[in-house]
Amino acid sequence: MTTVNIIDAPCGYGKTSWAIQYMNEMCVDSHKFIYVTPFLDEVTRIQQSVHSRKFYEPESIKGETKLDDLHRLLGQGKDIATTHALFQMANAETRELIRSNNYTLVLDEVMNVIEQVPLKKDDLKLLFEAGVIDIVTDGKGLKFITWLEDKSINDTEYNHIMQMALTGNLMFCDNSALIWNLPCDIFKMFNNVFILTYLFKGQFQRYYYDLHGIKYRYLSVVKNHDQYSLVPYADRCHHDKSRIASLINIYKGKLNNIGDNRNALSTSWFGKNGDLIVTLKNNTYNFLTNKCKATKDTAMWTTVKGNKESKKKDRKKDSSNIKNKVRPKGFKDSFVPMTSRATNEYENKIHLAYLINRFMNPIEKKFFEQYGVSVDQEAWALSELIQWVWRSRIRKTIPEHIDLYIPSSRMRGLLEKYLSSDFFETAPENTVIDEPPSDWHL
Repeated sequence: MTTVNIIDAPCGYGKTSWAIQYMNEMCVDSHKFIYVTPFLDEVTRIQQSVHSRKFYEPESIKGETKLDDLHRLLGQGKDIATTHALFQMANAETRELIRSNNYTLVLDEVMNVIEQVPLKKDDLKLLFEAGVIDIVTDGKGLKFITWLEDKSINDTEYNHIMQMALTGNLMFCDNSALIWNLPCDIFKMFNNVFILTYLFKGQFQRYYYDLHGIKYRYLSVVKNHDQYSLVPYADRCHHDKSRIASLINIYKGKLNNIGDNRNALSTSWFGKNGDLIVTLKNNTYNFLTNKCKATKDTAMWTTVKGNKESKKKDRKKDSSNIKNKVRPKGFKDSFVPMTSRATNEYENKIHLAYLINRFMNPIEKKFFEQYGVSVDQEAWALSELIQWVWRSRIRKTIPEHIDLYIPSSRMRGLLEKYLSSDFFETAPENTVIDEPPSDWHL
């Protein structure tokens, strides 16, 4: 069984540089790679940086989809660089082509591996009563939704549910919700899997692996002269955060009063506190303009809009309205979604405003807990915050000073705890931390 290699190291430690070196050094006869990243510009970077082999990017050509082209490239045994979005579309054919052609996966940052399916109040009741779906429990006690094919309906607003159920991607949660679940056996089809990330302990993909019984080992990366190598996590270079902490000026004044309550600035808070949203907007303008002398080019800010939105028009409108109400005057173009990660696009940003208090989607949290998988909501919130803050110039090879406004006392406290201790960087219990990576060539 494949044991996933988690390369867990802070931004700037050389995770991507190691991956490029690894793919350059491995023999083209022994290794075939799939490199998966959140952004298309990172696909281009891999194509330009790996010189020992040619990476192909799946395209929509001659009426075929990108998934069709991915299958063609897999069948030919090509090295492939693609996005999270395409990899999430993998089906049974994808998995078999990966298995039969002995691929190694390099995954740049964790993916969305589970997601609540938007439904109206009585949709599930209707589908059960119509006899088109049923619940099947597998050998591990996990509940999947199956579509009864003799009841197939070819063209309805439930087509997406039918497709997810027919491909084994749909799970049942708490007797009231549906969860899209990336079929976990895809990770078992690779010779080796390497995930480049930081603070994996709190991320959904970790809980997803725990749910499905996927084993993982923790590794880190070290640099010796111009060469990068992987080491067991127990032998890592501990992250000295004192210098980083000295470069992050966290605002401590009265503009923070709006976030004193533990739940202030949560998604639900924004829906109930219209008057306070105006105060938050004014506070943010004050911080950026008066405290920092920021411009639209030096500032970045975020709020609820960063969540993945429903395609339902009413939900999109509501979320957009919150973002527009919070937006400080003159900084429309400085908005950076709170889910941003794995990009250098904002590495010159100096003045930051993090206007959200992150809590897990309660249904998705319940999804793991109903199967006995314990989740750490504080570690998850911190990992999301770190990813966003490290889009700024603090991520540079030689980090530079930033000013940071985090009005949520909870989120501010998590960051301060992170900067002053190693509490969040301990590996999960029962995780392998003293073994070398799985690829014996390393």
